[in-house]
Amino acid sequence: ETRPPREVFARSGPVRLENSTPGILDGLAFFPMVRRSPEAGEVEIRVHATGLNFRDVLNALGMYPGDAVPLGVDCAGRITAVGPGVEDLRLGDAVLGVAPGCFSTFVTTHSELVVKKPPELSFEEAAAIPSVFLTAWYSLHRLAKISPGERVLIHAAAGGVGLAAVQLAQRAGANIFATVGTPEKAAFLKSLGVEHVMSSRSPDFAGEVMDLTSGEGVDIVLNSLAGEFIPKGLSLLRSNGRFLELGKRDIWDHGRVSDFRKDIRYFIV
Repeated sequence: ETRPPREVFARSGPVRLENSTPGILDGLAFFPMVRRSPEAGEVEIRVHATGLNFRDVLNALGMYPGDAVPLGVDCAGRITAVGPGVEDLRLGDAVLGVAPGCFSTFVTTHSELVVKKPPELSFEEAAAIPSVFLTAWYSLHRLAKISPGERVLIHAAAGGVGLAAVQLAQRAGANIFATVGTPEKAAFLKSLGVEHVMSSRSPDFAGEVMDLTSGEGVDIVLNSLAGEFIPKGLSLLRSNGRFLELGKRDIWDHGRVSDFRKDIRYFIV
């Protein structure tokens, strides 16, 4: 059975991407939206590009924890309105930032979540930056306080946060160990200069890491895997190591981690 093509974009006026049938991607469509004037400390952005995050996919499929949230988190565009008290952004400024509901023609968000776009970046490049790099920076620098020469294991390193973490770990002078799901992703990471790349499909990565480090293990694990992979990752940490949990399921609480390892630090991001 063939269905007639749907009218995707409204003929006139701003639109927003919504899912009329949560859990089914066929329910995704653009619907007319009403612009919201920025309040104190807010700005309105005319969206030029929106970043697609894994959260958006889970949200559209009805699999994201908690209540559904508007689609779109990261965007880039130009400032079209400025609320009271905003001094560092002006009309027409090209920006990038975090703006929930930004799969839309216009979006309003807090000015502190927005920064000016470097001129050398396209709007599309800029829209891919905020969430993944903020997550990776906060995890590696603010929480783990990564230092030159430390060993860091980055799971799912070919994903959005993973690639951001690889770049930040390289800039920090760390020694990177990575896992990915396919040989193609492994080849891509090696082209970026990551020497030690293992499979995220099997817990065998733990033995490989221990072999590569002469049984010493790593200082930091950036985790996004679940189930049996969690204790495997915890076991790889050296004393005073840091385990950064980015996952959304099978999350251990601090008591369980303490029962397993008392000599490490554990963060749920």
